[in-house]
Amino acid sequence: MSEPALVSGQMRYILVVDTDWNERFTLSMLLQRFGYTIANTNSASEGVEFLCVAPAVAGFAEAGNVGEDLAARLKADARFRDVPLIMVADRPDRGLEERLRQGTLAGLLRTPLNPEEVFKVIQKVIEKGTRENIRIPTALQATLRDESGVTQGFVTVLSQYGVFFRTLEPRPAKARTGVNISFGDRTVDLEAEVLYIVSFEEGPFCEPGMGMKFVNITPEDSALIRFFIYEQLGAGIMPSDFAVGQA
Repeated sequence: MSEPALVSGQMRYILVVDTDWNERFTLSMLLQRFGYTIANTNSASEGVEFLCVAPAVAGFAEAGNVGEDLAARLKADARFRDVPLIMVADRPDRGLEERLRQGTLAGLLRTPLNPEEVFKVIQKVIEKGTRENIRIPTALQATLRDESGVTQGFVTVLSQYGVFFRTLEPRPAKARTGVNISFGDRTVDLEAEVLYIVSFEEGPFCEPGMGMKFVNITPEDSALIRFFIYEQLGAGIMPSDFAVGQA
């Protein structure tokens, strides 16, 4: 359940280069909601200037002239050759698909953007992981209830299948506990198992708490969490019926 960009507290930069303001805004907001810090611009030259100040873990660029300009600049500078580049195209492009297969391109996305596809690219290119279920940073009030007592805290990372619960009173690994989470005007009572524990001793940027997976979750509660996640991701940047379509 640990997620470096969401749990560690360290800022991880992503560069977004796109000449279309709306596309740049949408992608930047999505990436921010996945827990990253974004620098965005409409030109490759300004993008490289940013990289000189704050190295990025990856770059996303509009396919076409600006994307090819950025790719050439990255390749020409030894400092930035290892920065993974993901192209964002508005139509099928066999040339880009071939470069992706050859490994000269780190990732390829199509507009209109699908948050799940963006998340999968992040997992593959940046996190080097295989997670497929979207997780987002949150500040949801939650309560643990078990034989150890009642513990108030916050869910700071949420997915459809588990949470990171911030607390100074963690349960032991593999322990099961009841979790009550408030989603605005609705709360859900769930059961979760502790997968791992994070403490302050693990580093100055580590958030103390527990990564937990849900067990015996009902389809209704799972659907509610999924709807909430997509509602948060799409707020202000996706069509008004975007979250409804994910329920």
